[in-house]
Amino acid sequence: MVRPVPVSRRRRTTHLLAAVAAIMLAVGTAAVAGTVSVPGRAAAAPAAAAPAVTVYPGMEVRRSVIVGGKVEISRCTVGLTGTIGTARYAVTAGHCYRDGVVTDKDGNPIGWYEFHRPDEGLTFGFALIRLYDGIGVAASMGSFGLSSVDMKPRRNQQVCKLGATTGWSCGTITEITQRYLYTTNTLGAEGGDSGAVVYRQTSDGHAAFVGLLVAFDRDAGHSAVVEPAEWLFDQIDKYGPTRDNPFVWYRV
Repeated sequence: MVRPVPVSRRRRTTHLLAAVAAIMLAVGTAAVAGTVSVPGRAAAAPAAAAPAVTVYPGMEVRRSVIVGGKVEISRCTVGLTGTIGTARYAVTAGHCYRDGVVTDKDGNPIGWYEFHRPDEGLTFGFALIRLYDGIGVAASMGSFGLSSVDMKPRRNQQVCKLGATTGWSCGTITEITQRYLYTTNTLGAEGGDSGAVVYRQTSDGHAAFVGLLVAFDRDAGHSAVVEPAEWLFDQIDKYGPTRDNPFVWYRV
């Protein structure tokens, strides 16, 4: 099991800040809710009638702009889907936020970044993609999907992720704080994976949402940094677009 190199808290903070900056830069350019849910506040994802695109945890999302005559693409990953009132959303990392229309990897419009809380140092935020009418939405990641939320992850617990760049991979939690989880580098983290769904397998054959992949520590063997579910939900609770309606996460 790979563990972070022992460093002082100040050095660790410096390393992680650099890691966050690194993944934000990698995500940023590439040429070519009110009260938030707790585990009991979930809704089954609706079955859309033959939607052109279905948004789900682990899906790649893009925002394209033209700069100096060249197309620049920011790539991120959906970590969670849900609703606030009648509006449907995909949740991703705070530093993924960009003005304008969001598409899937094939260029199909799916919605727009409606609201966000930016990352500030090691205090991670969130970004909400408001989905267009007619876009499908799911909690499934193929043969299984999100059926619960793990608000109390444990040290040495195995977790997995699905990211737009590095795909499926698993690692082990090595450090737990209120604001972030530290995992072994086997979890995998590269630019474009920001916002990826991090989960643990459950006895019902599905997955419990653990948090969002938000960064990696290049100075500690590329160990991954995860924003915990409890912290994420609390941030949306405090800084989301409305307190009139709760955020309800979709489950299978």
